Amino acid sequence: MSMFLKSLKELPPFGEALGMILEEQDQGAGVAVLLPGHGRVSSSDQGGIFDSGAILATIDNTAGWCIRDHEDYIEGTSMATLDLRVDFLTSAALSETLRVRAICDGFDGSLAFVRATAEVVASGVLVATGQATFMLGTPNNPANV
Repeated sequence: MSMFLKSLKELPPFGEALGMILEEQDQGAGVAVLLPGHGRVSSSDQGGIFDSGAILATIDNTAGWCIRDHEDYIEGTSMATLDLRVDFLTSAALSETLRVRAICDGFDGSLAFVRATAEVVASGVLVATGQATFMLGTPNNPANV
């Protein structure tokens, strides 16, 4: 496990708020995060299922984390999501836990490219797929407006 993932044992506040858990035992390429179902990730208009925004946000965060875990990533490089496309294939009940896995396919100059999936842990049913492009080296300081 890389130095970055070792330091991720304490999730940022957003990850904690959603209840994300780094799946350290995952043997696949990239980074895997578990997202247990609970009230904070519930769809307000369709009770009892995961909100698509919570899934999308988890995919976005996991994609960024997998870039930081890639062998070509230079420690301390800031980044921003430039493009994120998520296709939702089915809904998932809040009684389930989702596994979100993201794999960084590589870098091209200041761009990083990531593929991601969200699936139900117990059944392996694919809930969503995603593709993201991140811009590396973006300013990390607040703008003076």
